Amino acid sequence: MKNRNWFWGLFFLLSAIFVILSQVWFFHGISITSILASVFLAAIAISSLLRLEYFGTFIPLSILYIIYSKPIKLFYISPWLLISSALLISISFSLLFPKRKKNKVHFYYSAEQINQVSENIDNNNPYVKVSLNSASKYVHSEDLQGGQFISNLGVLDVYFDQVKLSSNGAKLFIDCNLGSINLYIPKDWKLVEDIHSYLGEVSYHNDHTNLSGNAPKVTLTGKVVLGDVKIFYI
Repeated sequence: MKNRNWFWGLFFLLSAIFVILSQVWFFHGISITSILASVFLAAIAISSLLRLEYFGTFIPLSILYIIYSKPIKLFYISPWLLISSALLISISFSLLFPKRKKNKVHFYYSAEQINQVSENIDNNNPYVKVSLNSASKYVHSEDLQGGQFISNLGVLDVYFDQVKLSSNGAKLFIDCNLGSINLYIPKDWKLVEDIHSYLGEVSYHNDHTNLSGNAPKVTLTGKVVLGDVKIFYI
């Protein structure tokens, strides 16, 4: 942790110097907004690379190439072609070099691995993965503790109306890449959302009441890349 703080401290210090020099010395053709966006994109790319999250690495790099292609006279590549290539490279690296799960995070997988839809939803740690497909899943649990829900180029609807939470609450991991995940959550659950979005969106739908501190707590973590996660209160 200490080494990590040193790294990011130096990164943002050098970024501040870069922002100042870019306005008084070079890169006169680039606005201050683009300079600040560059720092933000570089931070996302580095952070994602350290976590082996390839969509968050190659897409920001492609946008950086677009920003600086004219000022430093790089070879011209169509922006749409560049971003499309970054997406394909990200998918390729995700398949060739999959991210290893940390030992302290436990999810329960079904024995049968299916290419398009994999699932294990009838326990206290459900797992559902959709790839190039769409699916609707109803979770059944008397003591929900956690879960993992993945959509790669697919649409996944998950219903929690037949679920009782663990007394300690539950932690759900969301991984949405070029797809959509719709979560149907009971109104009396207290949500804590910590999903990282990279050119994606997390949105809430339907009204819900103000909940007390004793309400069942669910924490949403994970990422959404060029997709959307929708939370519906039912």
